Amino acid sequence: MKNLSKSTVAGLTAAILSLSLSFPSFADDDSDRKTKRDEIRGQFDADGNGEISDRERQAARETFKAKRMERIDTDGNGEISKSERAAVKEKRKAKIVKRFDTDGDGELNERERESAKQAREKFRERRQANREG
Repeated sequence: MKNLSKSTVAGLTAAILSLSLSFPSFADDDSDRKTKRDEIRGQFDADGNGEISDRERQAARETFKAKRMERIDTDGNGEISKSERAAVKEKRKAKIVKRFDTDGDGELNERERESAKQAREKFRERRQANREG
């Protein structure tokens, strides 16, 4: 990554983060999400006060960034290649099709795409609400 500018690295990091968060599981069960959030809070709440400080939040970001890089950078060279990015995109697409392909034809028709879009929007709204409160 020596040849990449800081803005390029920041852009790639933002793109990877947005891709990894775009279509998680869209879990409808808020208790699963709350349980996972509580587990993460417990993992990174170093001082045990029940809150995540800026320092703890930064440590969590670095940990998740390293895990994403490890998962995506399959050749281990420290960079995300076009083929590695494409593989992640295809894997995510397959998960979305599996979840929303109600007619089982292996593709999303207009109704199924609309259902996926609605689920994504609900997910984003819940995520935003969680961030604010």
